[in-house]
Amino acid sequence: MKKFGTPMRQDTTQRWAEVSKCKNLQDLQTKLNQQIKIQRETFPVVRLKNKTRLQEFPQLLTSRRVFSPQEFNPQRVYDFLAKKIFTRKVSSAGQITHFGQKMVIGSHYKEQYVQLQLDKDKVEWMITANHKYVKNAPAVNLSHERILSMTVFSKNEKCT
Repeated sequence: MKKFGTPMRQDTTQRWAEVSKCKNLQDLQTKLNQQIKIQRETFPVVRLKNKTRLQEFPQLLTSRRVFSPQEFNPQRVYDFLAKKIFTRKVSSAGQITHFGQKMVIGSHYKEQYVQLQLDKDKVEWMITANHKYVKNAPAVNLSHERILSMTVFSKNEKCT
């Protein structure tokens, strides 16, 4: 039975905190802190014999890190993203959208799939198709300011 004010199923804290609606990183941190508190202190966990996480792990209250914009280093974001390979389908117009950024790939790639991997030093997307190099495109949405303001996925109408 659903308790009032609780989700029907246990979604991620991100979804509970409505991350996409946060105005800035401080707002995000506040909402995440609220949801973490609820998740740790309210919801019993079957595998913990119906205890809450905090009841079972009191050390969860210690070693909390607070976000500091002065300590933010975008290179850590670039290093993380560089380990990933993203796949996108090229539109009939020969374009893809990745992280809110439109990129022209070329009409000869239309309706095919391409892979993108971030060059963390140049902050450019290296685009390949069938393991062959296609082009590089600057990762314009991955600027320091856009990461901090959480607008990385905002649409950029200009094609690169």
